[in-house]
Amino acid sequence: MAKTLVVKQSTGDKIPFLRGILVQSLVNAGLAFDDAYNLAQTIRNDLRETPEITSTELKKRVAGFLREHFGQDRCRAFEAVPQSKASIVVHTPTRSTPFSIGILAHSLEVCAIPPEMALRGARKVHATLLKLGHTEINHKPLRRIIYQCLREHCSAETADRYLSWRKFENAGEPLIVLIGGTTGSGKSTVSSDIAYRMDIGRIQSTDMMREIIRSYLTPQAVPTLSYSSFEAWRGLPSPSEDSPQQQDAPVVEGYLSQFTTLKPALEAAIARAVQEKQDLIIEGIHVLPTKLELGEARDKAIVVPLMLATMEQENLRKQLKRRGREKIDRKASRYLEHLDEIWELQSYLLDNADNANIPIITNRHLEDTVREILNLISAKIMKRYPAHRDKSD
Repeated sequence: MAKTLVVKQSTGDKIPFLRGILVQSLVNAGLAFDDAYNLAQTIRNDLRETPEITSTELKKRVAGFLREHFGQDRCRAFEAVPQSKASIVVHTPTRSTPFSIGILAHSLEVCAIPPEMALRGARKVHATLLKLGHTEINHKPLRRIIYQCLREHCSAETADRYLSWRKFENAGEPLIVLIGGTTGSGKSTVSSDIAYRMDIGRIQSTDMMREIIRSYLTPQAVPTLSYSSFEAWRGLPSPSEDSPQQQDAPVVEGYLSQFTTLKPALEAAIARAVQEKQDLIIEGIHVLPTKLELGEARDKAIVVPLMLATMEQENLRKQLKRRGREKIDRKASRYLEHLDEIWELQSYLLDNADNANIPIITNRHLEDTVREILNLISAKIMKRYPAHRDKSD
């Protein structure tokens, strides 16, 4: 898709429409970061067939969307934001960039700070920088100002949480998030949202791992991989007089057979992320942390295992129906026919997690689930990197 060019009427210059710049203007007008990002995405889609637009017309169009979705007050606030402001340049060891209220608010939200508080804190930081007359600032004194503003205008716990995250970032350790759960629990959606919010570039699906292994091993070598996890028991060998009876129920036994085949690939993906110090999310039904060798990873990374769940069978039925509608290649009827097996498999996964004190999150609403996961991650980081208020880092 060709970029829409924005024509500055004062100079005639043409620059590409940049969603990030619009997000910043919307945040300055009082929108929360997520609302600003979603509206900027809507504007970009609206301009899909528009090769050029003047800066004045673009501002009118944005104002119209704001008026429609957020009311007249937000529209007036946006129209009052100056088209250009003197930038405060932030210097880091690798680059220099303009200070952004929106980017700071977003990074504070990643620390599991509520959006309204994150935006309030970011604005206080900006106001403080202006009051002190900064036109440029090094990242270390900026962090001190951020910490002080959060402590003064939000809370001591919020400021400490921010400081722990910065220490974690400075340490260079990777973050490994392991998201398990049965079919229909929302693992893929939640993982994508976490990756977007935390700017994590690597998401590994165990379904994809299974497909890759299936492509180079014959069905005779790994018979259970030819089936979905809840039907994997069909690939198990029939018990004979010479072989002992299987200890687990067939549904669980088939699933564990699949897991055993995938386990080396899962552990290799984690080991590679640790070695390269790259953040990683692994999601899938075959995420079974209690049976993974995570000792070295736990020493060299922040490892956050969790299990998503749907605690009512009727809600799971609805989610499977919705999944079938959203993904044409996945027929809802097939899942519904095996609802009992899926439920049995979830019971095993949750019992396994509960016995190992692995957090179980009931996934009712995406926003709440993501917020709870961010809180889990923050708790792990604060435990590894406790904030010391007498150190400004």
